Amino acid sequence: MVSMSLAMIAVALGIIYLFETGLPMPAPLIFLLFAVLFILGTTIFEGRGAVHPWSLIGGAISSIAVTFIVMSIIGGILYAVTGGLSAIPPETILYSLSACMIVSMVTLKFAHYKLQYI
Repeated sequence: MVSMSLAMIAVALGIIYLFETGLPMPAPLIFLLFAVLFILGTTIFEGRGAVHPWSLIGGAISSIAVTFIVMSIIGGILYAVTGGLSAIPPETILYSLSACMIVSMVTLKFAHYKLQYI
């Protein structure tokens, strides 16, 4: 749960990094990541029985989401390493860590409940 909440905080800091400085990775690397995730996502959706156009749409949507998450986590790590955390009070960091821990616990319990019926 702590690692999931740290990933959530890294995504939030990465979004701040995106707005302040731009892309945390070179654009060709982001496109390569999207392409690999698109192929994997489409294959997974086809393997689960999705018909052809919907597997492409599902692969595209999932790859966009995962690419954004990976890009945001890298941006959040860069934001923290380059001194961006000094602008945020320690109380705010602890509040956000505790809130993300609660959200991750609820998310994991909900996912466990939903996945037991699959």
